[in-house]
Amino acid sequence: MNVKTPMSLLHQLERHPSETGLIDDSRSLSWVAVAEELGRIANALETLGLRDRCLGVLGRNNADTVLVYAAAIIAGVDVVLLNVHLSPREVAYLLDDSGADAVWTSPDLIQTATEAVGGTMPVLASGEDSMWARSIEASAPVLPPLDGRAGRELVYTSGTTGLPKAVELRASADDTVSVSDRLSHFASHHSAGLGRHLVAGPLYHVGPHAAVGLLLAGTAVVVPTRFDPARTLDLIGGLSVASSVMVPTHFIRMLALPTAVRDRAVTSSLRLVTHTGSRCPTDVKRKMIDWFGPVLRESYGASESGVISSITTEEWLARPGSVGRVAHPFEPLVLDADLRPVPAGCQGQLYFRDSTGRGISYRDDPVKTAAAHLEPGVFTLGDVGHVDRDGFLFVTGRVTDMVISGGVNIYPAECERVLREFEDVTDAAVFGVPDHEMGERLVGIVVAADPNLTAEELTARCRGLLAHYKIPRELRLVLEIPRNEMGKPDKAALEAAYAVAESRMQV
Repeated sequence: MNVKTPMSLLHQLERHPSETGLIDDSRSLSWVAVAEELGRIANALETLGLRDRCLGVLGRNNADTVLVYAAAIIAGVDVVLLNVHLSPREVAYLLDDSGADAVWTSPDLIQTATEAVGGTMPVLASGEDSMWARSIEASAPVLPPLDGRAGRELVYTSGTTGLPKAVELRASADDTVSVSDRLSHFASHHSAGLGRHLVAGPLYHVGPHAAVGLLLAGTAVVVPTRFDPARTLDLIGGLSVASSVMVPTHFIRMLALPTAVRDRAVTSSLRLVTHTGSRCPTDVKRKMIDWFGPVLRESYGASESGVISSITTEEWLARPGSVGRVAHPFEPLVLDADLRPVPAGCQGQLYFRDSTGRGISYRDDPVKTAAAHLEPGVFTLGDVGHVDRDGFLFVTGRVTDMVISGGVNIYPAECERVLREFEDVTDAAVFGVPDHEMGERLVGIVVAADPNLTAEELTARCRGLLAHYKIPRELRLVLEIPRNEMGKPDKAALEAAYAVAESRMQV
């Protein structure tokens, strides 16, 4: 087979060609098979004219999705990471906003993809009998050259205006980045080369999506269809998993397993478990360290910025609650309400100076981009915290109203916008309340014009328009939404109104 492979894959092909490189719930692929499939998919994408264009990927967690993502990167095809829980309307918005020219989808999501595109672009459906599968079979298993342009990855973050905003993953934002450059970046990932990497979260999230780069860097990847706490432990022990990326909710669900299940789990192969997405309760993290050992590494950052800081187990034990020292090219700034620096240890809004001058950027949204910056290259993610005398960062709250539930970022404005579209709703407010398992859960209060309107009916309507995690776990009907003199909802007053309102629906 004449395969011009990335150096990392070449090493695997030369030294361990028959060893397993990719595992999902239905099949295992050797490194030779991985290289062949990547080559066929990359050439099929180019045959369709997608090089230097954009492909939406609406895929479940499986080998096919990993391979499509990876093949697009080395074929110079930009990809849009699409949440599989989105409604057709939401998918249509993201495809249109991103300028996608086609969408690839898992077999069970064909209807969602088809409704979303409405015949405006090709739907490349995975499956043995699909036209896409036949085009792959007819393609040559030759990977693109390393000096070609690498595809960029576009991810959407929910917007405070109620509509998601696009950001390009930091390592892929430059049009001139070559495949070789991207492979070098992937090889620098802290999980690269440690051993098998387990995907714990959905591939459309940035943390789990790192598995795509790890595969190209020659690290074997295990991708189960979904996270199940007991099975995750079985996979770690049975497949000698060395690394994973998780969120605190994963930890909480594993800790909730029966003692007998946890006691028989074999986790000695683990060398690094990165956790991110939301703050991890101190007691939960201590229990995980006691169980897994000193293998936890916490990362702080965002899709727009990449990793800003990280902290090892040993460092965290010395400074519980810290997310580590801010790493190059970033420098922390802690400012008071008048945007003046505060002394070490004092709380303020967190800003970061990017020594490259880039800062963060929301594609085609100069207003939101400007709002995130104090000056060129100095940006905020909307968090509050402090930096101690030794330079360790502590994140203690958020200026923005974003809710983080189970490691998933949710902006209440998206659901509020949908609720207010209904003629029999005069006002709505959605916000987060503390939740032991999820960190926060989304709840809402609604003012209805129709006295017969029920929360059950509103929830049912939302299910056709929003992903399930964006729908409040509970809606309560009230007579008035408490707002301040500027017309903005008052968070404390909202929580009080929610607490005293009659509960009409729980899901």
